[in-house]
Amino acid sequence: MPSILDSLNAAAPALWLEVSPPRGINPAMLLRRLAELAGHVDAINLTDNALGKVKMSGLVFGAAIKERLKIPVVLNMSCRDRNRFALKSDLLGAAAIGIDAVVALNGDKIPPGADGNVIVSHDIDAYGLLAIVAALNRGDTGEGKALLKAIPSLVAGSVANPNRKNIEREFELLERKAAAGARFVITQPVFDAETGRRFVAKANSVGVKTMLGILPVKREAMANYLIDRVKDLSGARRHLDRFAGMSEEEVRAMSIRENMALMKSLARDAAGFIIMSGGGPSLAIELALEFSRWRKEIGR
Repeated sequence: MPSILDSLNAAAPALWLEVSPPRGINPAMLLRRLAELAGHVDAINLTDNALGKVKMSGLVFGAAIKERLKIPVVLNMSCRDRNRFALKSDLLGAAAIGIDAVVALNGDKIPPGADGNVIVSHDIDAYGLLAIVAALNRGDTGEGKALLKAIPSLVAGSVANPNRKNIEREFELLERKAAAGARFVITQPVFDAETGRRFVAKANSVGVKTMLGILPVKREAMANYLIDRVKDLSGARRHLDRFAGMSEEEVRAMSIRENMALMKSLARDAAGFIIMSGGGPSLAIELALEFSRWRKEIGR
């Protein structure tokens, strides 16, 4: 398969699927579900204890995906959970097993009711992690020793929120991420073409490829949760309010239909799309397969 950077620079939009590793120690069921994506997605993006919930190590689960499914892996790495020594070790491990790209992020806040003894790491932030990736790619572990003989070649990315009300501030942060070494950015979900195009244009101007987030909604309760609990999506309320009073079947059908239309309208603008599973991959997989079929049709 082409490299991550090749797919981000291709004429057709790249397609990734975001999924959380399993909660326990048995990955078999989730691997079976993801297997149907082989030949349809360009990568699987693995979250890193997203929303402050403990999951299997993405590094371990990513290795299983690479070995068994032969699908490229983009691995999220949260500064919240590790100091710089642990981050460097995991980055070297990721390079050793052929992880295709890493995403530097601060990490979600630990929710109320989580393990009260957890200690959040504030050793470095996402910008510092991007700098560490760049240093490791030069063979420098930061210890003042000789450069590594086998040098990693890690592709680094970051995250962004196109829905932010103060979008100029978001653009300032994007410029900092680009300067720190981000080659691509994964966005929070977008729900309208104007928001997506505005962000892509700015990202292009600073040399960063954009993977626009796409979030299929499964049921009205999920839309309500996103409105009430996810601050980053407060600007998308008018889009999520449309699911009020619908049955689950109606919500799923409308979500697939509208997301397909949105992705088609932005296919010439963004480097690609990342479909977010939102707590379960079934609808995200359905949308990914439908978009993949469309993408193959227009490629003929």
